[in-house]
Amino acid sequence: MDHAYDNAFRTMEMDCPKLLIPVVNEVFHENYPLDSTVEILPNEQMITTPEDEQIIRVTDSNFMVIGNQRNKYHIECESNPKNNELLIRMFEYDMQIALNSAVIKDYKLYVKIPKSAVIYLRYSKDTPDSLYMVIQDEENELTREIPVIKIQKYSLDVIFEKHLLFFLPFYVFIHERELSVYNKDKEKRNILMNEYKYIFHRLEELYQAGEIDERELQCIITSAREVLRMIAKKYRKIVEEGERVMGGELLDYPAKRSYREGMSVGIEKEQENTIRKLLSKHLPVEEVADLLDLDINKVKEIEKSMLALN
Repeated sequence: MDHAYDNAFRTMEMDCPKLLIPVVNEVFHENYPLDSTVEILPNEQMITTPEDEQIIRVTDSNFMVIGNQRNKYHIECESNPKNNELLIRMFEYDMQIALNSAVIKDYKLYVKIPKSAVIYLRYSKDTPDSLYMVIQDEENELTREIPVIKIQKYSLDVIFEKHLLFFLPFYVFIHERELSVYNKDKEKRNILMNEYKYIFHRLEELYQAGEIDERELQCIITSAREVLRMIAKKYRKIVEEGERVMGGELLDYPAKRSYREGMSVGIEKEQENTIRKLLSKHLPVEEVADLLDLDINKVKEIEKSMLALN
């Protein structure tokens, strides 16, 4: 995905995990209740290059939905419909996610590949409805279908009807080709602004009805504002009016601060687990610190604790 939209997508995943449930139901034709438990998994994946170098890449999403079963999902968000490297990335990420929970038993390696999909923020007439991975050996062939969601095909009515609130920050892509016209013509610009007003009116109704909480409400609004700033960065009037409609500066709010404090504890633990995993593979302390962009003293402390256990 274009790095410009990474933050909005990952913020939605981290701050609004419950909103992933309708997306999973839509993309994979599941039937999870909206109050199902979602567990966010580490997005940092260690990939080995053809040159035998280990690099860290970050997936757009990696999570588990816990219902009658515990199913893992991996969804990438892509703004370039002609990105030929996407399938390669999908394969790398899916294999690494599978290896993270691999089991070896009776000289057999068992891996479970996550259910994967791609959300295209833009699409062309050539963009297919599914992508495919074909894995072959000398005798067998395994074909994996990767569903495609074209976000520009979703109207506001459909988004609210299916509770696909996760899509709302990216709804503006429907208007992308007309932004230059909107910037010059106030009457036409009002088309977009009125749609934003409608979005926030509907969100307020859902909040008052208890269907979304304060954190989710504010996360959608701030993410929508961030996406508008990026997609309309050449069009000052659109950005300025959008800021007025959406409430000005980014908000910090008690629900988010409390949630983030809890999340930071979990992130810190995941980071420590990643360091331990790399050190157990006998990577030098300096290399681990460089790979994870961490203070070397932190890595040394964890190495010291590992040696003490041995």
